[in-house]
This record gives sequence, structure tokens and C-alpha cells, in this order.
Amino acid sequence: MAIAIGIHESLDLDGSLRKPTMDFLLKLADDPTAPGLHIEPIANSADPRVRTGRVNLQYRAVLFEITEPNSRSFMLVGVYPHDEGIEKAKKVTLRVNPFNGVTELIEKTSPVEPGKAEIESRRKAAEAAAAAEAAARKQAEKTEVVSKGTEVALPVNQPSPGEQLTQAGHTPELLEAKLGIDPDATRLVLNLESESALDTALAASPLWERDALSGLVAGLSIEEVRQSLDITTRDPGAESDDRSEDERLHEGLQTPAASMEWAYLEDVNTDSLRQVIDSRDFDRWRTYIHPGQKSMVKREFTGSARIFGGAGTGKTVVVVHRANHLLTRGGSLKGLQDDSPRVLLTTFTRGLADSLKSQMNVLNPTFPEASHPGDQGLWIGGIDSVAYQVLAKAPMAEVGRASELVLGRAARRVKAYTGDEERTYWLDALMVADQSDLPGELANTEFLKQEFESVVLANQITSEKDYLRIARPGRGTALSRANRKKVWVIISAYMNASARDGKLAWPALSAVAATLLDNRAADGGSRLFDHVLIDEAQDFHAGHWRFLRACVDKSANDIFLAEDSHQRIYGQHHVLSHFGISTRGRASTRLTLNYRTTRQNLDYALGMLTGEWVDSEGEDDTMLGYRSARSGPLPRLYRFGSEADEFDAAAELIGNWQEENPEARIGILARSRPLINRVVNALADHGISAVKTKNAELAAHETVSVMTMHGAKGMEFTHVIMLGMGRDLLPQQHQLRGLGEGERKDALQRERALLYVAASRARDALVLTTHTEPTELLPVAG
Repeated sequence: MAIAIGIHESLDLDGSLRKPTMDFLLKLADDPTAPGLHIEPIANSADPRVRTGRVNLQYRAVLFEITEPNSRSFMLVGVYPHDEGIEKAKKVTLRVNPFNGVTELIEKTSPVEPGKAEIESRRKAAEAAAAAEAAARKQAEKTEVVSKGTEVALPVNQPSPGEQLTQAGHTPELLEAKLGIDPDATRLVLNLESESALDTALAASPLWERDALSGLVAGLSIEEVRQSLDITTRDPGAESDDRSEDERLHEGLQTPAASMEWAYLEDVNTDSLRQVIDSRDFDRWRTYIHPGQKSMVKREFTGSARIFGGAGTGKTVVVVHRANHLLTRGGSLKGLQDDSPRVLLTTFTRGLADSLKSQMNVLNPTFPEASHPGDQGLWIGGIDSVAYQVLAKAPMAEVGRASELVLGRAARRVKAYTGDEERTYWLDALMVADQSDLPGELANTEFLKQEFESVVLANQITSEKDYLRIARPGRGTALSRANRKKVWVIISAYMNASARDGKLAWPALSAVAATLLDNRAADGGSRLFDHVLIDEAQDFHAGHWRFLRACVDKSANDIFLAEDSHQRIYGQHHVLSHFGISTRGRASTRLTLNYRTTRQNLDYALGMLTGEWVDSEGEDDTMLGYRSARSGPLPRLYRFGSEADEFDAAAELIGNWQEENPEARIGILARSRPLINRVVNALADHGISAVKTKNAELAAHETVSVMTMHGAKGMEFTHVIMLGMGRDLLPQQHQLRGLGEGERKDALQRERALLYVAASRARDALVLTTHTEPTELLPVAG
């Protein structure tokens, strides 16, 4: 009979116990009756299935034995000193939740049923523990205090969990019937005075129950919680169940909610055990996937699909897992097979693409890698690089035909603008067109660039006739017919010069590559890929979307994307249905649990996101329900007398943090490159070696990394300093100068998104500094 092993998530072994525990489990999987294991029941235990086993002379394993007609499982709860293990075994029990079928580990901590008095006692204990934790945190926050500067008060928002549930109409009876939550757990939360006590109060609850209640407190609906945990509820008395209790326990262990607590191994070997027992490190965190996200990884979609959610909610991890699933589901986990699919995993920048490849190597070190884009296997690369390679390898005749359809004039070869060339071409077009009576906000190069990308390229326009009659949804500045004609003269001059010289902006280059692929398909050729997966999709422009749509046929599982509209720091907003990509309904899933940022930092970062935000389906994207799985120190904002004092404080903070935590990885983020250069030189004067980089993999191995806020996209640090948070630097006034009201509003929204991106890079400590009045884009206490 096959023996399976389950391991509870709370298992935490020091180095001396790891090998004995692995040896014990390997022998157990091979022969549970082996005399040296001493697998024994415990008298007077709460659950007759509980067993203990000898790991060594001092330590015993506490586990449950589940027996079915054709299988046998041992579920390891933990490894304890002998007497402690015996006492633990007497208290723990496995049960199937009667409402949702999830197998739960329950530990009876009180000799009586909870009742009102016991709930009040637990509430007080949780509040006391939260207060003690807050006091300890305040003491630890001395490492965020600097000797110079004045601290600026920040807003603090800590609503009562009980008020949150009550306002939503959530009662103990309702949550039990709809989700299977223990009514006593709900009553406990209803009586809590602070959210900081939530984790302590629910410490004895199953992980899925803690997750569900924290989501409800954060504002999620019952249906959103049900979907996030993939829970199905039923009336316990509605139908009879002829299965044995062990059979129901085994089935309940296979549910996504139960897998939050149990790693279940049906094939037990040294490698699989080591992966569970020894992999409590950063790489494991980077590739950890929440049970509620597993369905998105393996689900079959009739077409495209997407996940969306705030920073740190695991979107990238889901994309990487799904890429691996689509790549390997039909065959070997390594090496190319005759039927291996052609898969593209792409994102906005090269640095982010390098990070994706690193994560794929952690998840599946032997994944079949394509030799070139479009070959069998997985190709990982930045989107611009993929589009450019398509054009670089194409015959000149194909490039000329495609560029004529995009620009109205054939180009034999095309390459991207470098430096400030694009702006020069627009200024030349303005001079050639000589539209001197055009309003200044329309003769602005930024407006013209956006109009060209979002209207002309997005709609494949090459004539004035088509431009005059096309709708312009989402464009901030309205155009009269007369002004449209004047704008078209400028855009037409720009397109003509670009085609003549073969110099294109990336949006146009991607559109030419898209048209080339469409032409090949129309001539009977195949598309470039079978599946396309996209990370950081909110930053892609119209040319990108045309190219990605052209890369793959409209078919099952064709395009899978991850986005967060609140992190759109490049380009314009686009509705994907315009490009033939639809992800509405069940093909779209929102992620709400932040794994990276503490709730204190998350609350502050969310405060930067004022105004309306729209996602790729054209729907309002709110932050309701977002919450963090971690706690930490409050963020701090300091104002100094000079930039030199600001740099001195950064050096002081770095020294304090490194003394407190030698493993700290510190990110220094600023809005502009000149400021980056100045702070690197200032830190060097303090003997601190800081590395300038925008590469996530390089930053992951550096003690102190310095970069622009744009360059920090996709990274994370234990500690973050956001420098130069003054209104003289944020927003950058030269970027707003001459813009119409609509374009100005969009530019300011991108600045808010950039601040949110920067603040959400911090896992633990977040400090902001300025030597002038703080920017109005930051939330401060009123």
C-alpha cells in the first residue's frame, strides 16, 4: 500500500533536527511498521488517529494516521521534546469542516467550550499581546530615528475589526453558513478593538480561516473571499455521506484551503522532503503560490485571462507558475519534446525580464528554453527586444510592406530612436507643418506623442480621412475638426520623416512588427507563439498590444496577463478589448493579500493613490480589500535644513539598520538621476559603498542599492529610503509644462503611481526625506 506524507506549515526545525526528521519520514514512507520508528497511539488523546514516533532518543514526532482502502497517509504536525510531544498529541485533532469540507488541524487549549467568558479572555489576551508588540516595535523604531531633521506627522488609520464586520452585516451565523468560519472566531473578531490584535487573536485558527477573516475585515465580500480560497460550502444536513471519516479527511486535505497548512507528498523521496523542510528562504517566498491562486495557474480558459491586484500580491509568481504549467503539462519537466509548445513570457523592461528568468530557474531549473523567439520552448525577454528581433530577422520586403501599412510610407529597415531623437523628430515635424495658430497645449510634443500612439497607431490610421472620423476615447483634450486637421498635418510629417530615415519610436516599431506578423498569417503562415504571458501589463502601449495580439492565434489559453493599474508609470491607459483581447467575467481574478509590505507601509502607500483608477477592461479599479500579511514599524517622513543634512541622515539610517540586521538589503530611491549621483557620492564620503543599478538580480545581492523610482519597479528591499520628497522635485514641473488639463491630470496620476511603487518596495522599514516642503502628493496628517 502506498504511503503518503503530509507536513504542517508550522514545522520549524533547527539544523540538528532536519536530517533525523528526514530519515524518520523516509523510513515511515517505506515501512510504517519498522520497529525503530515506534509509531504508537496515545491514550486519552482528543483524536484516535494521533500517533507519536521516535525521531531520536530526545525528540518525538506528532502525527496523524489516515487509512483508506487503497492508501495510507501520515500527517506530521511537528517534532517536539519527548514529554512536550506527548502533551501536544493529547490536544490536537483533525476534523472535516462540516460546511466547506476543508480538513482542519484543531488544538484544544481550554478544558471547556469557549463560550462568552472564554472569548472575552482570549480577546483581552490578544489586545494585551498587540499592545506589547506595539511597545516593542516602538522601542525598535529607534533605528529609524535620525539625529538631524524634524519628523513630519503621517496619518494613521486603524479601524476596529468589529466595526468593519458589523457595517458589512457579517454575523457569526452568516459566516459559518457561507464560508464555514467557526462562529466563536467571528465573535472574537467582533469584539476586537484594534486590527493589530487580529493575528494574535486568531493564532489558534486554521490558516484559511485567518485569511478569510482578515479579508472580510479589509472589506472583501463573502463571494470574493470564497473565490480567493476556492471554497465551496454546503448544508451539513442536506445529504447523507456514506464515506468513512478517513476518506473525508483525505479528500479535505486536497482542497486549496487545506493546502495552505499542509504540504502533501504522495511521492516521498529525499528531494521532495528537502524541498519542504529546507526551503524556508527568499527563493521559496519568491515562488510561493497562495492556494487561491492555484486555480488560475492550471485553469483552462477558452481565450485570454488576467490577474490583477496591488503591489506584492503575488501576480508575478502566478504568471511564472502558469508559464511553467503551460510549458510542461504535456510532457517532460525538462528538455524539448516534439510537441513542446512555443511560449513567450514577457514584461516591460529588460531588468524585469531578467528577474522573471531568475524566478523560473528557481521554480524549474531545467525548464526547456527556446533558442530564439518562436522556437519550441519558453522564451523570456522584454517586449521591445522581442519585437525588434522579429524585424531584425525579417526580409527587407516584408519590413517595407508592414511599415507602409503603419506609417503610410515604406521603410527598408527600421531601428529605434536613441537618446532625445524622438523629441527632435517631433520638433522638426512642428516646423515643417507650420501650424503656428494651433493652441500651445496641442503643439506640445508630449500631447502629439500620446495622440500618435493612442489614436493613430492603436487604430492603424494612415490618412487624414480616417483620423477625422475616428473616436478618441480616453484622450484628455478634446479636438475640434479644424484642430484635428492641423494636428494630422504634424503627425503626417512626423510619420513621413520616421519612415524616410527608418527611425521609429518603440510604439511604432512594435506596430510594424505586429503588422508583419499579421501579414504572414494572412499569407497562410503560423503565428509566432502558442501561448503569451505578460507581467506588468499596465505599462504596455498600443503598439505592444497590437504586437502581442499578432503573436498568437485567438484560441484557448492564448494570452494571460498580470496588471495593477495603480502601478502604471509609463504610457497611456488602454482598454484591451480594442485589440481583440477580452478577459471579462471568470477569466479575470483579483488578488488582494500583500505578501511583501507590512500593513503599516501598505496603508501609507495606499494613501498616495487618490483619484480614479481604471483597469484594462475599462472598469474602476479600487483598493478595497487589500491587506498585508505582515506587521512592522510605522513609516516616517523627515524634513531637513539642507540636502547635505538629508544625505547625512541617510548614512546614519544605513549604519543603524546594518547594525541591527547585518543581512539588511537597503534601497535608496529618488525621482531623478542627478539626485542619484549626488547621494552615491555623499554616501561614499561616509564610507558606505552604494551601487547604482536598475537590475533586480544585481540589487538582490547588494547591501545598499541606489536607483530611480522607475528603476525600482519589480524589486524589493528590507529597508527603503525615499529621498528628495519635496514639492520642488515632485512632481517634476518641466514634464507638466504646456500640457492640457487632461494630459496634466494623467501625468500627475503617473507620479502618484510612481510614489506608490517606490513605497511598496519596502518589506520592513520605510523612511521618506526632504529638505524642502513635502510634496503635496504625499499623505500627511492634517
